[in-house]
Amino acid sequence: MLNYKNEFQSTFDVIIIGGGINGCGIAHEFSLQKKRVLLLEKSTIGSGTSSKSSRLIHGGLRYLESFQFHLVRESLKDREELLKLYPHLVQMKPFYFPCYKQNSRSPLLIWMGLKLYDIFSGWSSEYPSKTISLEDFGQLVPSLKQEGLRKVFRYFDAKTNDLKLTKQVAKDAQLCGATIHENTQIKKISWANDQFNLETDHETFSSQILINATGPWIDEVNKKYSLPAQYHIRKISGIHLMIKGLLTQDIMFMQTQGKRIFFIIPEPEENRTMIGTTEREENCPADDVIINSKDINYMIDNINYYVKPEYRISESDVISTSIGIRPLVAANKNPTNLSREYCLDLHTSGNSKLLHVFGGKLTTFLSLSRKAVDLLSG
Repeated sequence: MLNYKNEFQSTFDVIIIGGGINGCGIAHEFSLQKKRVLLLEKSTIGSGTSSKSSRLIHGGLRYLESFQFHLVRESLKDREELLKLYPHLVQMKPFYFPCYKQNSRSPLLIWMGLKLYDIFSGWSSEYPSKTISLEDFGQLVPSLKQEGLRKVFRYFDAKTNDLKLTKQVAKDAQLCGATIHENTQIKKISWANDQFNLETDHETFSSQILINATGPWIDEVNKKYSLPAQYHIRKISGIHLMIKGLLTQDIMFMQTQGKRIFFIIPEPEENRTMIGTTEREENCPADDVIINSKDINYMIDNINYYVKPEYRISESDVISTSIGIRPLVAANKNPTNLSREYCLDLHTSGNSKLLHVFGGKLTTFLSLSRKAVDLLSG
């Protein structure tokens, strides 16, 4: 078991609050520059949103629909680098996109989106998208019904284990010299005389740079410790169901009976299938967000709408459930249309700097971390 604590010291070049993928990524990038880095996590590394995602490292095919081209390009660039940096944790997988008559997106629109996705992935991509015959798809995925099926497309993206990836990045940061304290509650933060002082139950730490990478808890942290911030977030929860057995052999990119997207993600090594996700706006504190039966039934109903009768599932097939919170930068939009791009909010006083990380997604933690370091090093 990895011991995250290095030898005791109280003064650091950089202190980071939050041990999710973005906090760990920033800690690693600063550690590569030989900075003295301290990361404080109130629970354990990756225990929040970073371990409750769909476990995909993807460009975000559906972001093309809202013209978030920059986010797609950045995500695909980071995906390629993560495939090289962590080949044991990030692997390319085939994704199948069945288009039914009742779906709101036409096959032509999907085909155009996939071709654009191919271009953003690189003209020399080893994994071009293609159309799959209905007959071949029926043999490959016998669980999904054929009635109303118009077209099936196959493309490629990457899959990971989000918790293992986050812990690996934390380990890499520590190997480069970072100090990581888990299960650490911050009692007080003061900002005076070009310095931040963070008081915990047992120690007080100081630094000229403080980074708030607390994800869904960012607004609560800013309010509790009176930290200035330019933005706010909207907390959008999403659940995943884990069901016993393999519903499909490959990942399915599905459309709900409305316009939302959900995934069927097989985990053959565990003989189980993950299904998700939902979108529900939360107005309570992040720690108080819970799964409700309505969300579970919503996912079950959407699965059962597409599978043959003998493959239908019920609550008794659900092994476990999880809920994560996407910290999306606040805007007056439907949650589905909120941008997944992040904002880095910098505040300075003399030589001291405070940086808030608003938003972000698992796939783009590399770009986010490097931009944060560049911004604070300038």
